[in-house]
Amino acid sequence: MAERHRSERAIRAYVRALNIADPIRLHFWDSRDLTMPQLRVMFLVHEQAGLTAGTLAAIMRVRPATMTGLMDRLIKHGLIKRQADATDRRVTRVFLTVEGHSVVKAIETASRAYLETIFDRMGEESVERLIEALRDFARTAESVQDAGEFQP
Repeated sequence: MAERHRSERAIRAYVRALNIADPIRLHFWDSRDLTMPQLRVMFLVHEQAGLTAGTLAAIMRVRPATMTGLMDRLIKHGLIKRQADATDRRVTRVFLTVEGHSVVKAIETASRAYLETIFDRMGEESVERLIEALRDFARTAESVQDAGEFQP
């Protein structure tokens, strides 16, 4: 029973933190008529330009058909583009457009400023505890996903 109560408290804290800590992305989501998965695609392509749709699907753990739909909507918004590979015309790579780069940069700048304000107010000790807890959370979540223990 105590374990269940702890899980419930952890879930509530997680959801509250997500809702409070990322209003910048939520604002861009709403103002640009984008979804969180679409924003994730944009950030992945920003981090590594020229990925294929198949690679993006694997990273995001979605089906290729789902990735195609996400990409089609981003192309419609003028935020990404498909481009044939220079050495293998059968391969199509994904890149941000100028507008896509602009959106990602604006989100990064606003998010960084917001989070730095929060971290400054938290203090060094609390931030260090948060870093360690988030690293542990990410490692554990990745191991659960890699083991196939959770299928969305």
